[in-house]
Amino acid sequence: METKHLAYVMFVLVSLFLAMAQPSQASYFSAWVGPGCNNHNARYNKCGCSNISHNVHGGYEFVYQGQAPTAYNTNNCKGVAQTRFSSNVNQACSNFAWKSVFIQC
Repeated sequence: METKHLAYVMFVLVSLFLAMAQPSQASYFSAWVGPGCNNHNARYNKCGCSNISHNVHGGYEFVYQGQAPTAYNTNNCKGVAQTRFSSNVNQACSNFAWKSVFIQC
């Protein structure tokens, strides 16, 4: 009986720990319809290449959480990278030309 009680207590403790654990934060690139950094926005946070929708080029923000991104003026992250973001929050609330972003994970 003692073993069952111990197993139950361990199960409850592990369950509580998992419930309280925060998921890790990932870097993300947000792009707004605009003008500026307002209205509808799209968030891109997957590892690898994401094409930026043609209707969200009014402003952008990049929040670094450990994964470095690169922006391209072409779809599918082809060709030469145009911008490499730093580990800081980067924001510009004006039009931009990038068509894709690659987040290195």
